[in-house]
Amino acid sequence: MPNYSTSAEIDASPEAVWAVLSDVEHMPDWTSSMTSVSIIDGPNPPDVGTQVRIEQPRMPLAVWLIDEWDAPRHFAWISEAPGVTTQAEHLVEPLPGGRSRVTLAITQTGGLAWLLGGLTMGRTRQYVDTELAGLRARLGQ
Repeated sequence: MPNYSTSAEIDASPEAVWAVLSDVEHMPDWTSSMTSVSIIDGPNPPDVGTQVRIEQPRMPLAVWLIDEWDAPRHFAWISEAPGVTTQAEHLVEPLPGGRSRVTLAITQTGGLAWLLGGLTMGRTRQYVDTELAGLRARLGQ
């Protein structure tokens, strides 16, 4: 199954990181990997069951469903397409000295995951890396 994960230490408290990362509608303000994010159904601030519409450069429009929400440490959302389910995870871990470790991961499963992963995983990895770099920059790193 195609997957990718990256992490970085950030000199900011988990609460500060979570405040930026969990404000999903403002992600395009700090990452160029997303051009538009909007909550289309569910609570705002988001929680399990919230549906989010995400536009990304050179990727098809996708609706993501938040299926895990454990504030202020972790959330995950899934997007389904014929033959492929993609899950993206966002994890914030506290470190000594008020620092944080952020891990972003993406996993694709389903009968067509290898095909889709082969076609898009390079861009997907670039977007995950861009998201982490943008988050770090937003937090003054």
